[in-house]
Amino acid sequence: MSKVISVIFIATIILISTSVLSEEKPSSDLEKLREKADDVLKQTNVSARSDIDVVFQLIDRLIEENQKDEAERYIIKGLQHFPWNLKYQMIYAEMLDKKGKKEEAKEKASLVYQYAETDELLILASKFLNKDPLPEFSKISTLPGTDHCVVLIPFMESDKWLIMRIKEKLSTTLGIPVYIQTINTTYPPFSRDRRQVAINELRNMFTQNMNDVKITKAMKELRLTKKDLEKTDNILKLMKYFLKDSGSEAIKDFDERMEELKGKYPQWNSDQLLTILFRAVKPYRRKNVAYLAVTSVDIYAKDYNFLFGWANRSGGVMSYHRFTSQFNNEAPNRERLLKRIFMQSLSSIGHIYGLKRCINPKCARAYPHSLAEHDAKDGTLCSQCRNGFKEIFGKKNQP
Repeated sequence: MSKVISVIFIATIILISTSVLSEEKPSSDLEKLREKADDVLKQTNVSARSDIDVVFQLIDRLIEENQKDEAERYIIKGLQHFPWNLKYQMIYAEMLDKKGKKEEAKEKASLVYQYAETDELLILASKFLNKDPLPEFSKISTLPGTDHCVVLIPFMESDKWLIMRIKEKLSTTLGIPVYIQTINTTYPPFSRDRRQVAINELRNMFTQNMNDVKITKAMKELRLTKKDLEKTDNILKLMKYFLKDSGSEAIKDFDERMEELKGKYPQWNSDQLLTILFRAVKPYRRKNVAYLAVTSVDIYAKDYNFLFGWANRSGGVMSYHRFTSQFNNEAPNRERLLKRIFMQSLSSIGHIYGLKRCINPKCARAYPHSLAEHDAKDGTLCSQCRNGFKEIFGKKNQP
């Protein structure tokens, strides 16, 4: 293979390998898992942090085996290295409470209640602290009147607390009513995973280098045309052709890695989700209502690797999957997550109402090329976008 092909090929294989290794499953043998956890805990704080998940996997196993005293000892050790793991802070709070250490337990539960980014943890902390439960949302219905309004629709997996806060901030910022309504529907399975992404990368490698002598020869011997590479089986066949000189073990290893990537890092096609949204709201749709679906699953469209949001004049879908602390390996921060998804909601609603994309880099509606650029924005609308919404809503002369 030529130098350029070799470089891309090696990068692809490394990418595949990293994805698999990062999700190595714990041994079914409890003792071996304990040994792995102990090895991690012997490391320095910096190096142990990258492997600390093994300790928390051990804790889960110990709790399953009803070995709670040992589980508590490992929770303390694990939290010393990763104190922001709120799931285990909550488990530890419950353990402390059962031992009668009420104040310590309450302190940890309060930490979870303040910073947790998921309903699951928030509900556990709320019950522990006797806070009000999260409310139920209304089912979809036709909204009266003809005024502009926004309807947020929880899609697939989504967190109530977040949608409620978005509703409040949107209503204040836009000056129009915002509702939350639920739909009853069946969602499709994910349409892309890490295996498919790797195959797409291989396809791009081959199609962009069709004039390479080695690829031309391989295509001829395998009786493949460029159009044939649209099929996954032919991409794999071509890949194995180039691996055959490395021996049967290399081909076997490639097959195993591709198999392991099935179902990893699932993504949903945003166009399919929009179709579901449009079908669900059709009986209730009226003029001036912007329907926006909110989900925590990862989404994409066409050749995009991922999307924060996808919208047109009929409605939109936005995902906060890549805004979460879990995805970005950050300390959990509910207000930061809210700011990120709130800015995305303003951008999506602007698209739905036909507002042109903003050119002010500090405006919530400016297009970010990275999460860092997204976070650098002010978190609200610039004067031009505020006036643009007011004009659409017929409130241009209002302050």
